[in-house]
Amino acid sequence: MNLNTLPGEVLFYSNDQFYQFIENCLGVDQMNLLKVQSIKNIRTLIKIPDIFSALTIKCKELADLKSRLCFVDEDNNSIIIKVGVKMDFDNLIAILKEKDYKYLKGTKKSKSSSSSTTNSLVSNTFVLNTTNSNIIDSPLISIPTTAINLMSVNDYIQVIANSIEKYSINTFQNIILKHDDACMIHLNQSGTCIDGYIKCHCKSAIKLPFRLNTKSFQLSHYFKHLKHSLCSMMKKKRQELKKNSNLSHNINQNNILPSLDDEINFDEDSMDNLNENSQITTNKPISTYSDSSKEKRPTSSLLDSAKRKKYLSL
Repeated sequence: MNLNTLPGEVLFYSNDQFYQFIENCLGVDQMNLLKVQSIKNIRTLIKIPDIFSALTIKCKELADLKSRLCFVDEDNNSIIIKVGVKMDFDNLIAILKEKDYKYLKGTKKSKSSSSSTTNSLVSNTFVLNTTNSNIIDSPLISIPTTAINLMSVNDYIQVIANSIEKYSINTFQNIILKHDDACMIHLNQSGTCIDGYIKCHCKSAIKLPFRLNTKSFQLSHYFKHLKHSLCSMMKKKRQELKKNSNLSHNINQNNILPSLDDEINFDEDSMDNLNENSQITTNKPISTYSDSSKEKRPTSSLLDSAKRKKYLSL
């Protein structure tokens, strides 16, 4: 399924339609992971900070899913989500969040347009009435200049968080930066002015310039901080990624080693059998070959007896 061409109504999928959509996009196990947690619609899915946290719990309902979606370290009972599983979920959620943002933005524009039309009708009615009654009061009928429509602070925070997440997916290998996990976004609105900054988890604060003409924030300073500076948060995430990769490799190797051990044990058993057979052969008494045609050599005691008889006969 092409995730870039999802229909607009996907945001309103729920229950069976939602589960069928997840199964088509990601797979049966991924769908069951959401189902066992009672995640029943898209709106809930895109607001959950970590859908894999349930897998850290020891329970029978999750045992089979855990074995298929994770690597399990038997020494310390820790788990590692398979990279493909995690990336598929993250990509889908990022696309759904972006689609949800566009939908909300379009809804706000529609409401604003409707409100402007209503105000225009009210204004025209007021002017008409005052004209007919010959009552003109300029302060009351003065028309204000066009107001600048801005989103709410929470909406801007969500837009910035989605942009950071999308940037990390496209820039860093297997590292996804989420709001609250990698940084905190702080915005303060005063009229048409919005001051803001990002507090990175490395304790650096990066200012967010607001561009009034585009009604958006400039994130290039923060992106530059992530990519080129000595950010301890990014360093820690790379170390964790390397550690998890090594652990996954070791687990895979351990899965291969038992078959090798079986071969070694088989060879050792074969060698033991050979040694036992050799021992049995060498322990048999060695039969001596005797030639009946040959006379036995007289022993020294027989020779002495013969000599005494010869001496006495003399």
